[in-house]
Amino acid sequence: PCGKEEWAPEGSETCFPRTVVFLTWHEPISWVLLAANTLLLLVVAGTAGLFAWHLDTPVVRSAGGRLCFFMLGSLAGGSCGLYGFFGEPTLPTCLLRQGLFVLGFAIFLSCLTIRSFQLVFIFKFSAKVPTFYHAWVQNHGPSLFVVISSMAQLLICLTWLAVWTPLPTREYQRFPQLVVLDCSEANSLGFMLAFAYNGLLSVSAFACSYLGKDLPENYNEAKCVTFSLLLNFVSWIGFFTTASVYQGKYLPAVNVLAALSSLSGGFSGYFLPKCYVILCRPDLNSTEHFQASIQD
Repeated sequence: PCGKEEWAPEGSETCFPRTVVFLTWHEPISWVLLAANTLLLLVVAGTAGLFAWHLDTPVVRSAGGRLCFFMLGSLAGGSCGLYGFFGEPTLPTCLLRQGLFVLGFAIFLSCLTIRSFQLVFIFKFSAKVPTFYHAWVQNHGPSLFVVISSMAQLLICLTWLAVWTPLPTREYQRFPQLVVLDCSEANSLGFMLAFAYNGLLSVSAFACSYLGKDLPENYNEAKCVTFSLLLNFVSWIGFFTTASVYQGKYLPAVNVLAALSSLSGGFSGYFLPKCYVILCRPDLNSTEHFQASIQD
């Protein structure tokens, strides 16, 4: 019999030290994921600068105006959390890596939901229920929803980190000759609650955007939102399926890939069409064009 940190082939009279493995910074797959994540951060920063430069144009105003910077900041925050998946797991990285991503993406989904709801409300229901509409506007309904929704996810994350604290772990069971270093977050109820809440927000965003599928073309975001949310669902279904059958050193890489797909899909679905209009079709970024679209 060998010690916990040792192993022996069948029939061997000698014990050998186990090899400690984790997702290091210098592996090729790490380079690819780090490059993709850094590129996403640079594109998000560039989009924030582009929107700031064209803040008073109809495209930026129709996308949410200053709310866009909050959405871009939440995507950047979620992206920054992904750097914690590389290197030897420590208590700070285990606490922050999933929490930052989950909270940042929840804020983005909250903004996406309220943007879609706001457009449907203005075009379809404001004239039918003017009293409720004026109360909604006067009491800052959109901002209130984003704050309450984001605070709910923050509370879930804090409870998760306090009650089911993710800690660095050493896994000995799956591979006799290896010790796999990782964080213990994926097996906790808090982890599942946080992702379930984001799933609920995704469904809400999809429902609100689907209700607006017959809005004027400049305000119709149903196709783009559907694409981004579909990519989000597929990514996490793939991750949880992989995690159920594989617990090796490359599981964090699969996690990063799923998170990166969600963030990239959310950014591409919402912001890329607007960047295209600003940069390549300035003739569509005019008040006259938007008014003509609404009248048609």
